[in-house]
Amino acid sequence: MNLLAVAAMGLAAGVVNGIAGAGALLTFPVMVGLGLSPLQANVSNSIGVVPGNIAAAVSFRRELRTRRTLLRLVFLPAAAGSLVGGALLFVLPERVFTLIVPVLLGVGATLVLLQPVVSRTLRSRSVHNGLLAWCTFAAAAYGGYFGVGVGVIFFALLGLFAEGTTHELNAVKTVLQALANGVAGLLFSFIAPVNWPVTIVLGLSTAVAGPVGAALSRRIPAAPLRYAIGTLGLAAAVKFALT
Repeated sequence: MNLLAVAAMGLAAGVVNGIAGAGALLTFPVMVGLGLSPLQANVSNSIGVVPGNIAAAVSFRRELRTRRTLLRLVFLPAAAGSLVGGALLFVLPERVFTLIVPVLLGVGATLVLLQPVVSRTLRSRSVHNGLLAWCTFAAAAYGGYFGVGVGVIFFALLGLFAEGTTHELNAVKTVLQALANGVAGLLFSFIAPVNWPVTIVLGLSTAVAGPVGAALSRRIPAAPLRYAIGTLGLAAAVKFALT
């Protein structure tokens, strides 16, 4: 097992997760290419990206202080959804969710790109916070089952249903990523075939890179940041549709 390759991809994924939330698009294929089964790669990746997400979230504490009410609304649904998704990994055939991965990513990325227009329409109809909570639960369930691109989906939901600047919502998205991967990751630690050497190396490298991604995201203006997240999400959708 080439742990140097895992570390390199972990550094890149930590930066990407801090900016756009699709770092697993880099790490998951590398793990499979290095000999891990898809199940091993999935559960090891879920645990390994958590330190980077937490480190990025800590770096976003200034933005998060202004969104405390929003965090309280989505925290428990995200945690519960992740636990459900992690459990479903051992109940449903793998094919069930992987078939809809391109659809979810494609829809999420499109909503990110069209967010200003769509969000104005939804807010004019007084969409209730309960819809955001339920959508967060569903997205976190996907993240607990197979988390590639879940950050793009979270960002799309927040942009549609929540108030805040692009950078503030990106910070909240990072917390949701940590929950979606982390709660399921705790479950995987006890009942799944985790490759711990790979997971530890990935965790250390993402932890180093997460704050770098957070710092870089602050330097990207709101519109280009949204376009970057949406474009990366579409690229992920196309990649998984073709595999």
